[in-house]
Amino acid sequence: MSRIIPSHWGSQSAFRIEIQNLAQAVFDELDPRLEPEVLLLGLVADHEDGVYPLFLDTQSGESSSSLFTEASRRAKSIRKELYEQATKASKSKPEGDAKRAIVLEAWRQAVEGALEASDVDQDAISFCSSPRPVKEFLVCTVLRLSRGAWKSRYALRKNQIDRKEGRPESLLDATVEQFMRRCVVGMAEHHSGMSASMVDADPEEILRAAGRLVTDAPALGPQRDLDLRGLWHAANTISSLYYEGQSSRGQLLISVPEHDAIVQKVAFQRPVPMTDHVAVRKLLETHQPGYSLLSDGSAVYGLGHENLMSSVPDRNLFNVTFLQHYTWELAYGLRPLMRVNYGHPRLPDSSIRKDRFAALATNTFGVIAEDALDALWALADACTRQTHGTLLVVSADAAAEAHRLGIQAAPIQPTRLDEPGVLAVTAVDGAVLADPSATIHAFSVILDGQASTKGNPARGARYNSALRYVDASEVPCLAVVVSEDGTVDFVS
Repeated sequence: MSRIIPSHWGSQSAFRIEIQNLAQAVFDELDPRLEPEVLLLGLVADHEDGVYPLFLDTQSGESSSSLFTEASRRAKSIRKELYEQATKASKSKPEGDAKRAIVLEAWRQAVEGALEASDVDQDAISFCSSPRPVKEFLVCTVLRLSRGAWKSRYALRKNQIDRKEGRPESLLDATVEQFMRRCVVGMAEHHSGMSASMVDADPEEILRAAGRLVTDAPALGPQRDLDLRGLWHAANTISSLYYEGQSSRGQLLISVPEHDAIVQKVAFQRPVPMTDHVAVRKLLETHQPGYSLLSDGSAVYGLGHENLMSSVPDRNLFNVTFLQHYTWELAYGLRPLMRVNYGHPRLPDSSIRKDRFAALATNTFGVIAEDALDALWALADACTRQTHGTLLVVSADAAAEAHRLGIQAAPIQPTRLDEPGVLAVTAVDGAVLADPSATIHAFSVILDGQASTKGNPARGARYNSALRYVDASEVPCLAVVVSEDGTVDFVS
């Protein structure tokens, strides 16, 4: 049995708040509907009277405490089972580090098991980190996400080998793994005095690590002879290269040469290594209907195409499509897994979605009247139809900002515009400035703002201008950055 106690290791509330903010920043970039919630759970592992005290630190108070009152009993049962399995496998009793690993894994499984029952009722999906010793406690970080948002995304099927080797099933799965790893390391380093910061991690750093993981080590079912290590770096580099002034376009079909779903039309006598980025970029110029580059992940071995009439049940066929300069997409068969723009991986939304936008607008500005939210969505959606891309800035103080920036903008009488009107004012350079009711106050706005440490010179002027402006804003502000290829970035 366990009981909830007020005792704790001191700064765990500050730690939980910091990783909650980090989780919000990371998962909002992928899908604001995920609504991450972080809680900390600590168990006194060795207690004399057999009643194992717990502390629970959560944003929503003590309402979930009853879930964990049986955690120590579950952990004890799981520990016994794992101990017996390890003894049978090695024909000797686990000792030292092996025994300690069993204790930690049993506690992790017990916490996840306690959460499963409530997850269904709350439309949530929960993940638990490996416990870390802090003072007399074993402390777990628990991350809860919206189950509906999670299930709405395509994921690869994982078998036992994939789980054992840590292969991710999706960009979301890889992001959770990288986030939890940062939490565990941050807790250990801060508590040991190695780091003054509790969690020294940048959201984009976590997302890039997740993108690399999902690209270089995807779940492949029974097929194990694809060498995808280094594919992330190769795809980013190749997408950045020009050939005779033209940006990268074309496709890599990644499979074993004998794959039943591949029609090979040209076989190279000397395969071109994927590490020879310039040569692979040059070969992309061969792309034509029916001619894509064929690769096993380590080298390009020919030209051909996928046989879409094939009925192979488990295709084990990946493709990397180069869309334009520094933009590429990873897919499994016909299922897109991830789009990467200037090294920034995102879920493969080629356009803005109303539910995603509504969630982000509400998170930024608070409750918005339904008619105003519909109008704001219509404004943002119209901006995505501007073929050369554009920038929409929604500010809680748009009227004052239009006056302040008037000398470097085209201020107008505040008005709402239909789609043709929006396309007209976004046809010129600069941002459109609107308020949360979708009323436009100015267009062709040249934004200002302090230089931001979050900036990325590779992303271009439009994105960095939005980032600087939003970062410096003293009022709620949301920017919608529409790229020429139709991808959409949110800055909030």
